[in-house]
Amino acid sequence: MVRKRCFKTMLFMVKTREKVQTMKSKSSRLVQVGALLAGATLLLTACGSGGGGADPTDGAAATNELTFVTFGSAFQEAQEQAFVDPFTAETGATVTVDSPTDLSKLKVMAETGDPDWDVYLAGSAESFAYCGTLFEKIDFTNIDKADFAEGTVSDCGVPVDTYSYLVAYNTEAYGDNPPTSIEDFFDLEKFPGTRAMSGDPAEGNLELALLADGVERSDLYPLDYDRAFGKLDGIKDETIFWSSGAEQVEMMESKRADMVLAWSGRAFEAVANGATYAPMWDQNAYHWASLAIVKGSKNVKISQQFIDYAVSPEPQALFAESIAYGAANLTATPKLNPESAEWDSGAADHRSQSWSIDPTWWGKNAEDVLSRWTAWTAG
Repeated sequence: MVRKRCFKTMLFMVKTREKVQTMKSKSSRLVQVGALLAGATLLLTACGSGGGGADPTDGAAATNELTFVTFGSAFQEAQEQAFVDPFTAETGATVTVDSPTDLSKLKVMAETGDPDWDVYLAGSAESFAYCGTLFEKIDFTNIDKADFAEGTVSDCGVPVDTYSYLVAYNTEAYGDNPPTSIEDFFDLEKFPGTRAMSGDPAEGNLELALLADGVERSDLYPLDYDRAFGKLDGIKDETIFWSSGAEQVEMMESKRADMVLAWSGRAFEAVANGATYAPMWDQNAYHWASLAIVKGSKNVKISQQFIDYAVSPEPQALFAESIAYGAANLTATPKLNPESAEWDSGAADHRSQSWSIDPTWWGKNAEDVLSRWTAWTAG
């Protein structure tokens, strides 16, 4: 009798889940298949115990799910293929993928203490700047910090990919006289045309302005605000700003900007779609994105397991092979095709021309920079 009731309960659960899945996105449906099967198995096991087994609604079952928020588009698809789908298949966990990330929304969630997100894809400085306020501390029991570039791991974030913030220029606009230096991006007389850059200064806008104005990499910090904004003033009237990876791609595909400070992976995506842009690697800003657990998450344990898996060598290699972003784990060995290699931020020649933000300085000054940046863009 107990088994019969359990079977009916399981059947109801499956049918109910099927109805729910039809209302979710395609990516969400895909990553929840493993969890549905695991849930059915758990229920059958409990039924077989004749009522004396563990309650399938106890804490373990309740925490076998998480929501991961990332940047969206092809980048998100590559993440799903490399480590979201394999993780759900291996663990039976339910991972719902949301996009895009939004720091202002995250701050509101932190204030309410009831976040909708569990794992957040944080920018290079964010896991340093908001450690303990927006993000929980990471458990490094199963993660070797030595597997990642020095200075990229914070107490609250583990790098999961690398990329460059670099100049991508329209080859049709500049022909045989392409830009070759960061100074050229700021030279409207020699290289006329619309510029585009991130609306988030943490990508390196102020640092690039200083480098173009003759400041040495070793002397970037603390940032000279007056000098940086003075340099940016020279191109402000010809500059538009993007706020997402998808918008970068659209700008290049539609040729709305002749030079775009873009993420290397998204620029490659635009080129793969037919955009006529090429990379200019001089003074490229070498960045990383980190996985961080949202402060107040109710699913910390499964979120930690998800991060442990995502930053391990095999998923890292698979990710780098599927999109022009680099593996953050230095022990990963992706096999890249020539097209991807042209945009590979980790290639020796490209890396030798790069610099990285100082995450410690940004961790202490992010709010001040953002305030000054917002005032400048609005003025």
